[in-house]
Amino acid sequence: MLPVLGFLSLSTACGILLLALLRAHRALRELAGQLTQAREQQHQDKLQLSERSQLDTLKDEFISTVSHELRTPLTSIRGALGLLASGTIGDLEPRALNLLRIATTNTDRLIRLINDILDLERMESGRAPLQIRRCSLRDLCQQAIETMAPMAEDHTVHIELVPFTAGQTASIDSLFFDGDSDRILQVLTNLLSNAIKFSPPASTVRVHTDATSDSILVKVVDEGRGIPADKLDSIFDRFQQVEHSDAKQRGGTGLGLSICRSIVQQHSGSIWAQRNLIKGTTLFVMLPRTARSTDLSIPATRPSPGEGAILICDDDAGIRTVVSEHLTRQGYTVVEATSGEEALKLAAEHEVEAILLDLYMPGLSGWETLQRLRDNPATAEIPVVVLSVLSSTLRPQLTGDAQGWVQKPFNENLLFAELGRVLHHGDGPAYVLLVEDDDDLASVLIANFRDAAVHIDHASTRQEAIRHCVGRRPDLVILDLTLPDGDGFSFVEWLRQQPPLRSMPLVVYSGHELSDVEMSKLRLGPTEFLTKAKVQPQEVETLVLSMVRRLRSKFDHLISAGPAA
Repeated sequence: MLPVLGFLSLSTACGILLLALLRAHRALRELAGQLTQAREQQHQDKLQLSERSQLDTLKDEFISTVSHELRTPLTSIRGALGLLASGTIGDLEPRALNLLRIATTNTDRLIRLINDILDLERMESGRAPLQIRRCSLRDLCQQAIETMAPMAEDHTVHIELVPFTAGQTASIDSLFFDGDSDRILQVLTNLLSNAIKFSPPASTVRVHTDATSDSILVKVVDEGRGIPADKLDSIFDRFQQVEHSDAKQRGGTGLGLSICRSIVQQHSGSIWAQRNLIKGTTLFVMLPRTARSTDLSIPATRPSPGEGAILICDDDAGIRTVVSEHLTRQGYTVVEATSGEEALKLAAEHEVEAILLDLYMPGLSGWETLQRLRDNPATAEIPVVVLSVLSSTLRPQLTGDAQGWVQKPFNENLLFAELGRVLHHGDGPAYVLLVEDDDDLASVLIANFRDAAVHIDHASTRQEAIRHCVGRRPDLVILDLTLPDGDGFSFVEWLRQQPPLRSMPLVVYSGHELSDVEMSKLRLGPTEFLTKAKVQPQEVETLVLSMVRRLRSKFDHLISAGPAA
């Protein structure tokens, strides 16, 4: 009996073991199958990553090609058209002028489209990092309004920055935030541009600002036809227009609001549109903010005047602030006057190198101030540059005693160039080396300097540029980064290895958007970075002249100071 029970127990145990073994084999096969699937999935993922990497590489190469191969010829075309339109080559008959206007308008439209596409691509790919600093929302709104004033005037539209009243939920001290001021200014100008284009004549575009403890808000309100309810969201998509005819009739690329959304999202904010109850549309931008004790309003202090100070005379505090900021960044000492009477007093009491003078002021006007400056022997020789809303074509009839003229709203480069022209120091023309592989663009750039006190040599290759530098040290180099026998980076590296050239002033004029790391590799002495198509040849001339003037002024000061004791 016992042997039978033992046999049955052994058989049962063997059966259980066999069943467990079969289950283990089945589980092993399933695991092997899963492992095979996982390996296949991993292989597919690697292929997809490789394909995506290749696509990213191709996209980067395409963007690079578009940046250089399109921006460079477009800059040449726009620069040549600008020379023709300015009358530099000679007067044109009305039919030719009309054709020139058509060509210029469509070239500008194409340039805007390319710049918008490249900007949008750089932002969405993370290649356009934000330069965060403390910003004043009211100041940025004021700058945007001043920038868009000419466009508003052309459309007979008024832009109003609504006063910040005590009845609102926050004080004006709370309208500070951390952000990239250039990008937020781009958002505001885009919103104003849209509002102006779709506003009827004699209407008003209003800009409202407000803040809470953790956010700021901007509202741009127009009185136009309004946006249909079904398109309030889609207008922020690429190439979207309210109506198909808008692109031709009103201009624009259909990318402005898409760029605004990308910038606002980079700042962790939000942007949306809303139909007004009666007519028009309101666009909202909300950005996060944190309060700081330094945001409290501080009374403005006037810089101490010193040798070589620039006197700004304008009754508009906003204009004085903007001009002063630009001049201070360029190394000028600034003195501010709020009236003609105060300007006469400061000019007589202090060493003033030049005066920037507004014409329309209460009390003593700019015309009367200029005449009294000329009648006083102590101030008669001070160069005066007029800041006016009037066109410079009226200059001979209005201010024959003024040495320069800058029309409001001004381009800071034009302001620097006009200052550089009236304060020119040094004997003989400045020597500038232009390193550019595109002969057409080089010809346009050189033509823009025809009437300036500048001698330009052109080098189309890296080796040719080196030979020029060895033969004669340039006062300044204008450098393209794409060269047939190397690139601008290697040329700058060679300059750094030459003791007489390592601190030479440099203007990098390229079709490529540069990162902070790339900019650091290109800096020599005073260095400016300009982007082709975004900055036209005429603006390159103004910047170069202003840089030459500052360098010569500094050199003259060192010579007059003599060797240190």
